[in-house]
Amino acid sequence: MSRFSKTLLASALTLVAGGANAAAFQLAEVSTSGLGTAYAGAAAVADNASVVATNPALMTEFKSAEFSVGGILVDANVDVEGTMGTTTKVNASHKNVIPTAVVPNMYFVAPITDRFALGGGLNVNYGLKSEYGEDYAAGVYGGKTELTALNFNLSGAYDLGYGFSAGVGLNAIYSDAEIQRHLGVGGKAIAQQLATRAAQAAAAGQTAQATQLAAVARQLATMPNHTSVSKIKGDEWSLGWNAGLAYKLNENHRWGLAYHSAVDVKFKGEYSNAFPTAYNALIQQLAARGVTLPISEATGGSNVPGRLTLNLPAYWEFSGFHKLTDKFAVQYSYKYTEWERLKSLTAYGSSGNTLFHKTEEFSNSSRYALGVSYDINEKLTVRSGIAYDKNASKTHPSISIPDTDRMWYSVGATYRFTPNLAADFGYAHLRGKKHGFREGQSGQFEVTSKANLYGLNLNYKF
Repeated sequence: MSRFSKTLLASALTLVAGGANAAAFQLAEVSTSGLGTAYAGAAAVADNASVVATNPALMTEFKSAEFSVGGILVDANVDVEGTMGTTTKVNASHKNVIPTAVVPNMYFVAPITDRFALGGGLNVNYGLKSEYGEDYAAGVYGGKTELTALNFNLSGAYDLGYGFSAGVGLNAIYSDAEIQRHLGVGGKAIAQQLATRAAQAAAAGQTAQATQLAAVARQLATMPNHTSVSKIKGDEWSLGWNAGLAYKLNENHRWGLAYHSAVDVKFKGEYSNAFPTAYNALIQQLAARGVTLPISEATGGSNVPGRLTLNLPAYWEFSGFHKLTDKFAVQYSYKYTEWERLKSLTAYGSSGNTLFHKTEEFSNSSRYALGVSYDINEKLTVRSGIAYDKNASKTHPSISIPDTDRMWYSVGATYRFTPNLAADFGYAHLRGKKHGFREGQSGQFEVTSKANLYGLNLNYKF
């Protein structure tokens, strides 16, 4: 794929940060029909071809080929209030750190025999974008953080008999990532430390050391907030797999269990910062004296090779679907995501040196959802749901991935224009729990988040 094509793809499918969606930067928005029930019953309900993204075993429920295409508009409102500094507090607040974006999806299911079906799809399981201004005071913690992970899936399913079906899928994942950080007020804070050390060295008669420390302190003190501390950009293809099992007691009762594998995305890209290359001679000397600069290698604005491995988690989902009357159905889900695989974000140079490091130490998270649907008539079905998402970044919370516990409140409907053509409509309001935490040595932050999601899908049976 050409660089132009990759850039175009990434631009068209920019996603929003996990703080307004599922835990961390996992996205739940795989279909509009699911949005209407807050994705309750996702691994057991076979409303349309989106089962490819949740539980491929459900493809055996389709008696004819079906195509589904659409997307969900996510309008997030995530605000950060905070300060930087120990003795002198500097305002580090920022409004609307999450841009509005669309999460697309497209699926196809085709029965091959009475027992065997094939399907394919395009969706996004992971993605985020948080963006702070270049002059943001806490720029070393929150700059631009962007990940697009586009999932291409090919699946097969087989009816095992006695109510059981099984399915398996192969996932080709195209990931494009970029991380940018700026100096903010961090340069002035380090300059004060260096000035103090310079004075101590001068008092001890260490004239050369004092002169060196004082010179670096003056440079850091005058560097503007928007000075680039790190910029990492790369893209990569990865492979993963998923599998599912479904059991149908009868037409009114069905359960499903789905699994999506962990994926290690091994980015190879470019790293740069705006610090003069002359700093490289000082970095190790200062580190030996207990002084840490916000960079480990100065590039002077030039790009150097870099690599970073992103450990995406595996997740399980168990769901149930029960049609209690001819018109009314209840569905539920429990989803468990193994986020503890993500220990840190660390970029390395060609010689194995560390270019960028951020401790994450994510925790495994759970999601609970309950939904209902009602067939008003043959043309119209209405839905509603509620869900609770647990926070994954409890140990090392961050303003770059502003995660928090959140509630979902959803409504939706399917309207059938003809026996073959239908449209899904969905809306969900997400409200995150207000979350206060410290980041680094002097950052104190509080994050508030809410979002409105609007979905539309078209479904066609052949």
